[in-house]
Order: sequence, then structure tokens, then C-alpha cells
Amino acid sequence: MEESYADKYSFIGEWYDNQANLKRRFNIFYYPSDDTIEMYDLKSRKTFVKRVKVNGVTLDRFYIGCTLSILGRLIKIIDFACDHTRKKLHNEMQVTFAMIKPLPTEIVGKILSHFHEHGLRVTKMKKSRLTAEDINILYRSQVTDPTFPFLLDYLTGEMVYGLELVGRDAVLVCIKLLGDKDPRKAEIGTIRALYGTDPVKNCVHASSSSESAIEDIEYFFPPPPLNSTRLCLTATLSNCTLCIVKPHAILEGKLGAALEAIDKGGFNVTALYMLIVENINAAEFYEVYKGIVPEYKGMVEELSSGPCVAMEIVAKNKNVNTAVEFRKLVGPSDPEIARLLRPDTLRAKLGKTKVQNAVHCSDLAEDGLLEVEYFFKILAL
Repeated sequence: MEESYADKYSFIGEWYDNQANLKRRFNIFYYPSDDTIEMYDLKSRKTFVKRVKVNGVTLDRFYIGCTLSILGRLIKIIDFACDHTRKKLHNEMQVTFAMIKPLPTEIVGKILSHFHEHGLRVTKMKKSRLTAEDINILYRSQVTDPTFPFLLDYLTGEMVYGLELVGRDAVLVCIKLLGDKDPRKAEIGTIRALYGTDPVKNCVHASSSSESAIEDIEYFFPPPPLNSTRLCLTATLSNCTLCIVKPHAILEGKLGAALEAIDKGGFNVTALYMLIVENINAAEFYEVYKGIVPEYKGMVEELSSGPCVAMEIVAKNKNVNTAVEFRKLVGPSDPEIARLLRPDTLRAKLGKTKVQNAVHCSDLAEDGLLEVEYFFKILAL
């Protein structure tokens, strides 16, 4: 029996076809009854992808502005394709912008976990250094506020984390979770009450409306080539190593716990950004394991299954080799073995299987810099 129209959700998606050098536009249908998708080419008026289940693509991954990895193609969702989908999902899939001010990495991790526990998923994230111009734009509605000169002085030249958050009524939920702008007046249990000190050093800035959220997100996460000149990535490329929090761990809300453990373990996160790795790039990155590690295919599929977070890691102790010491903190590749032999390691605490072992790190000391360059200089372009 044919499913009714209400049994599916419909979106408009775009894919940049490198070979043809053009953008292709599709209707993308999602069927919640069995988590399958179907793609219809709007120009040729033909089915482009027959109904199929795609690893990592579920209804909660769809929102306006998101990018999905569908059968090796990065598809950007640009709009709802029907009123039924718009009415059903508009509030549930709302986006907002938040910016975590200069704080210890451990506290940043706690704030991310707080967001996740209250239904806000991190869907974009980047660490950047602010200029005075950036601050004037992001705080454009507060330039006449008496605290603004102090904010400008406090934040100029400092590194912050920009976040796109998605969830039901995300704008209002985020504002409520943060509490009063003055931490001394904030309700007990709110983020600012827990980690803020005054109206300037109040942990997090957030958009005040859905309209300003979209503007803030577009500003903080500019497309190429603007991303090479505005709010750039902050990799130092010195005595560093790479850490990737894998897609399954992001989906499970473990990013905050990973950041806490990294800080407590004696390491700084000197650069960070969230991205989707295309299947071809994941295969290239893991090529050294091909034919050697039985889990190679699964590793490639996992890394390209959804958003991951890449980080440049630098040891706080400048006299040690970062890659060697961080490898110890990450632990054995098999989480079961890690839980038996090294229970305090990242994979022991956050991993599930040899493929879904929460984090990747550079295996060899000489690979640390090369892997950081691959993610922050090549894939980030």
C-alpha cells in the first residue's frame, strides 16, 4: 500500500557537482517509518537516488542550513519543500548561535555537555581569535550598553568558540539555560551562575532572536574564500598532534567529556573545528591502514558518516613530545582492552568498539604535524 504524503518529510537540497562545475538541486524525501531517503533531481525531473537507508542520516539531522553526507555527496539542506514539513519541524529544528568566551577547556566541555543534556545539539563549531570588528558585529545590538567598552577590551585578540546549536525552540532554550547576563543575578543552576563572574566575563554570548542567530552563524562561519580571512582557524603547527572526536561520539553528546579529559590530562586545544569528511578524503586519510587493519572499511565509513570535530593538541609541558604523550591519554584502539588495561584513557571512557572508539589520534610522533596540516590546511579550505 502506498504511504500517505504525511508519512514523509520533504526538503530542498543542493549538491555542488565538481565534474560538471555546477550546483544541482533536489527534492529530498525522508521516510521516518524506516529511516530511508529518496532524492529527486528537480532539473531533469528524474529520481536521482532510489529509496535507501543511509548510515548516519536520521530525521534529527535535518534542519535548514545543515550539510548531510549522502552516498559520498555533501548535500546542503536549504529549505523545506512543503508546508507539511515546515509546520511539523520548524520549531523542532530551530537554530541559534552561541559564543563561548575565553575559559579553560574543562569548563568549555562542561558547557557543551550542559547544552546537550537540555536538547541543544552542536552542529557547527570553530575556535577563532576575535578582532574589534568581529566584536562590533556580533554585539551590534549592545554597542550602546554601558558594558560594551569593557567587552571590547576583554575580547579583542582573544580566542573563543563559535557554536551553531539546533533543537526545539533553540533560541529561547539557549537564553534560558544561560541565565541573566549578570551571573550574580542568574538563577542557580544556569550556565552563567555556575561559571560566570560578572556581566562581561559571563561565559557565553547568545543570539537574541532567530533572525539575529542566522546572521551571526553566517558571519562566524563564512564560506570560502572568506573563511581564509575572517575568523580563521588557529592552528599553531608546532609540537602538535591531531585528535578527532568521531561522528558517533558527537551524536552521543560526548564532545564535552572529551574536552574535559583532554584538559585534565595535561593538554591544550589550540585549534578546533567541526566538519564533515567526505568518503574519498576519509579513505585517503586512513590509507595507511588499508590491508593491515581489518576494520579499515568501517573506519572510513564511520569518519564520513556525519560531523566530527578535529583538534590541534599541544602539551602544556613544553618539554615533552605532544604526539607521544597524547597517544598515552587516548589509549588502546579497542575500548574493551582499554577498559581492562588503561581505564582512565579516552577510549576506555568514551569508546564502544574498535571502529566506534570515540577518538582518533596520530599514531606516530612524526605524523602529528602532518595530520594537523591535512585537516587544518587542506580539508578546511
